[in-house]
Amino acid sequence: MWWDIFTAALSGGGVVKLLDYFYDEYKRRSEASKSAKELVNRHLDPILKAADEIVGKIRSLAQSDFREVLSPPREKESLDSLMPYLEVLFLFAQFWSRIQILRMESIYLNLGSNKTGKQLIMFIRALEATRTRLVDRGWQRGIGEALIEHDHTGLRAISYYEFIKKYLSSEEFRAWFRPIMSILNRINHTRERQRFLVYGVVLHSLINTLDEKHLVSRDRPGWANKLNVKSQKELRFR
Repeated sequence: MWWDIFTAALSGGGVVKLLDYFYDEYKRRSEASKSAKELVNRHLDPILKAADEIVGKIRSLAQSDFREVLSPPREKESLDSLMPYLEVLFLFAQFWSRIQILRMESIYLNLGSNKTGKQLIMFIRALEATRTRLVDRGWQRGIGEALIEHDHTGLRAISYYEFIKKYLSSEEFRAWFRPIMSILNRINHTRERQRFLVYGVVLHSLINTLDEKHLVSRDRPGWANKLNVKSQKELRFR
């Protein structure tokens, strides 16, 4: 009799503890998912806006057959002649800096627990894949972090004016952007143009997926007519 009472109490206590464990785990995951959702929502607009600026620029370059960046800039060029190149450098660096800020602030969170976060991660991975990326991941992250500064609100990406001022005055800062500049210096080659165009297509898809109603971005037409057969085939099977 006493043994039956003891067993019942023990098993009852075990069930309660088990239920407590599952409740605590559910609560922890719910809070983590909520935090991930809040973080994604906070960073999504800046990422979309930065991506949209690149897409707009690539479309403009595609329409003009990259005319404004066909002549590689020489050392000690005037700011006017450097501007088309600096704009391209800044737009890519700004987008990559937004990605890096998200990475830094999500280090203890699982962004994949949120639907939008999961989609964003998949696009970031696609953009950093060997066949899509413009520069190696290490360079990309370094370029992005070159634009990041700390202020009283946390991490921020420097402005276009700050970027130009720093680029013109610091050789060390300028060195980070050589991989992109080297691509621009070879933009008269079909391969380099197609790399830019393909990267832009993936970014365009990111925008159309994560901002379907275009509340943050502009609803821009694509540039499929500028893609060669090889690029179209790669994108189709990617």
